[in-house]
Amino acid sequence: MKNYKKVLLGTTAVIAMSIMADSENAIIYVNTFADEDGENMNNCSLREAVKVASTHVAYGGCASVGSKVNTIQLEEGTYHLTRELEATGSFNIMGAAPYKYDEINVLTNQYPAPTPLKTTISGGGKSRILNTTIMNQPNVSFSNVILKDGYSAGRGGALYIGGALVLDNVIIENSKAAEGGAIYLSGANSTVNIGANVLDYRTSGVGGVFQGNKATKGSILAMTCADNLTSSTHAATLNYATFLDNGDANSLSTFAICGNTNVAMTNSTVTRNIVNANSGSIIQFSSSTPHGNYVLDDKSTLSLNNNTIVNNQGWSTFLYNDTGKKNLSLNILAFNGEGKSCRYANGDVSEKKTTNFPIFKNNAIRVVTKDGGVNECELAREIRENEQNKIINLPQESNYLSVLSELQEPSAYTGFMPMYFPKERAGTKDLTGTKKLTLVDTGATDCSGYSDQRGISRNVSGAETDGAATDGEKSNLNTCDIGSTELLRLTATNLVGSNQDVVRLLESYQNQLDTFNPLVNNPATKPEFLPLYKSYVKQYTELLDFTKKSQHYRTFFADPLRGSLPAENVNSTQGREIKHLTLDNYTISKPEALGQGKLDDKGTFVPTASSTDKDENLFCEWDENLKQILIYRTDDKITPTGTAFFCKYTITLKTDSKVQSSAYVMAEFQNIAPYAKNASYTVQHGTDQKVEMDLLKHTNDDGDGDVSKLSTHPNKPNYYVDSNGQDLAIRVDEVPDPIVITAERSGPCPDKQTNTCLGGKISAQIKNTLDPFTYKFKYYVYDADGLVSATPGTVTLNNTGSSKSATSGGGSIGIFSILGLGGLLLYRRFRIKPLN
Repeated sequence: MKNYKKVLLGTTAVIAMSIMADSENAIIYVNTFADEDGENMNNCSLREAVKVASTHVAYGGCASVGSKVNTIQLEEGTYHLTRELEATGSFNIMGAAPYKYDEINVLTNQYPAPTPLKTTISGGGKSRILNTTIMNQPNVSFSNVILKDGYSAGRGGALYIGGALVLDNVIIENSKAAEGGAIYLSGANSTVNIGANVLDYRTSGVGGVFQGNKATKGSILAMTCADNLTSSTHAATLNYATFLDNGDANSLSTFAICGNTNVAMTNSTVTRNIVNANSGSIIQFSSSTPHGNYVLDDKSTLSLNNNTIVNNQGWSTFLYNDTGKKNLSLNILAFNGEGKSCRYANGDVSEKKTTNFPIFKNNAIRVVTKDGGVNECELAREIRENEQNKIINLPQESNYLSVLSELQEPSAYTGFMPMYFPKERAGTKDLTGTKKLTLVDTGATDCSGYSDQRGISRNVSGAETDGAATDGEKSNLNTCDIGSTELLRLTATNLVGSNQDVVRLLESYQNQLDTFNPLVNNPATKPEFLPLYKSYVKQYTELLDFTKKSQHYRTFFADPLRGSLPAENVNSTQGREIKHLTLDNYTISKPEALGQGKLDDKGTFVPTASSTDKDENLFCEWDENLKQILIYRTDDKITPTGTAFFCKYTITLKTDSKVQSSAYVMAEFQNIAPYAKNASYTVQHGTDQKVEMDLLKHTNDDGDGDVSKLSTHPNKPNYYVDSNGQDLAIRVDEVPDPIVITAERSGPCPDKQTNTCLGGKISAQIKNTLDPFTYKFKYYVYDADGLVSATPGTVTLNNTGSSKSATSGGGSIGIFSILGLGGLLLYRRFRIKPLN
């Protein structure tokens, strides 16, 4: 279940612009592709920018931009290095923004559309890209950039890292070294984090692609095993990335893990990598190997979650022994050629009780049989025979298309990464041979993180999907898929909330228009941004206009397309194309009012005992203009604590009515506080004038909506009246001593406190006719249901004898100042208490 919250799309863009503006003074702009090193004062090269960012001292054509961590901004094109870049201070390198701002993202259906990367840094096959091991071991990050053709005869073909490395939306390709073809973590505490900033499918950016890199040890990643006779400490987070076509027949490993290291690979694809057929391993996490022993600390951990690890070639795809903890869940680890998909490094594991796997659950593998064979996973008996592990035992066949589609080439639909998609509902029986298990909708609800490799949300809310379920019969739940990608099913989401404050809602829409209208009308606005800004103007204009027209009394406005997930169309190559949640693609059924109740432990609506009959005052509507569901009451009943008023709605795909999903709208109706606005009155200096103040004129209860839509109280006032039908709604506060407030009537306020409220004609008078000062005091208003305004209004008494400098706040509130002499008895009876 997701709590519903109105999302203002424009806010994200405005915040992003603000952040960019705030960080402007920390950006170094590189304006030449030439690899200059101080000889040209007219240009700022990448090499010079790295030196300035490291030292914060101007160099060559690059000026220093402050002592904070600098960002080096590159342009679209290729930067050819003549030798490696050397960093001694921390910085960020950003390539040109890979977006088309005038096109829509096919994954999110929002502007802008991502594009392939536009910026490349090349070592030309002669040098590394970057070395951070020389001094200080600085932290560096790369985003939106291709690093290619790096080379080292020793360690780190592209990146030789001494500190922390962060990579977001980065490609490393065709780099070579003896160890660490793409990345080598050197020293005691170096780390790498790939895909650090991918949160869910609404964010742009991915981990990246690592392709064609080669090394004898660790074609993609290698590291220092020991330092000063102790295990080196490393951390490697490898998320939302594709690792393919790395290594060759001479490689001993693709990921060479050693030392005291925590490695987590999540939502990634590992495919078509090659290691030596007699001794090589794609993922080496073992203290013993055919080519020697490695320092691997017992405290080391390898976590593999929601990965697709297929079609690799070598002696072993995953090599392990008893050393270090291994946590594996929801992976496809199979179809890896002639070698073993999982191999135990220390001999026969079939009868061992344990091999240090705290977690091995919902993985799709080929379990070793008595007859042996290729492509199998060697596991201890404890893992194989534990039914809770829910192992999917894949068939022994060379054609893995029975469970996976063809490798999808990079495109907008894959986030520009090659990847596989599991076939819908494909699967086989579990190890007991009795239960059918699938790669899609496994029943598990603990999938990794927020999203799959593309950034698509892994929604496991258990909503009804595909029209196969009815109330109380959740037979077709949307649950975790195995592998790096999730089959996106149409999933309506429960919308939970209360009636919105209409005043605030309209103000928020107007604020968005006030932000984007000037941008649309500004001739200086870049043309590529105009489609985005115009879409916001259209959106908020419609929301503003139609909310005013469509509001009822205490209305919950719920957008069913905002929190739900769309369906995917599977094409002829088993690729995916998202059918975006728009009214061009889907219909919203007429919502059905269910009544008052709550959800049971199965997520099904259960009515309260008092609401078994139809609630004649509860309404649910689909508003075609607002494109929202409106749930409201025609009486002013407040929702009791612990329950809600329910409606059910259904989303249906227009091209296939069998594809549909239903969920609930759950509304709690509450009283919205009234508003007390500021007011100003003029007092004639030198007179004993009493100024009559019509404070009710400056109040409203519009936050609740259109009171005329009530069938039970269509003439309900917007302020409090007592049992005699007389207004008694104003409470004054912080009245200066020189001011006397008198009222036609007074009495206890409706909140049953010791406060006194005023009604009828209310007047203010300055005691001293010669007093030249202007005074201010505050007041509150109570609505018809006795709720006080959240904030006070300010009343200003402008004295004609005052200047701007002659203004007084006066003293504290006084007895006679509040009611006058005639009100003394009432004060003593009810006690006026200032609002805290």
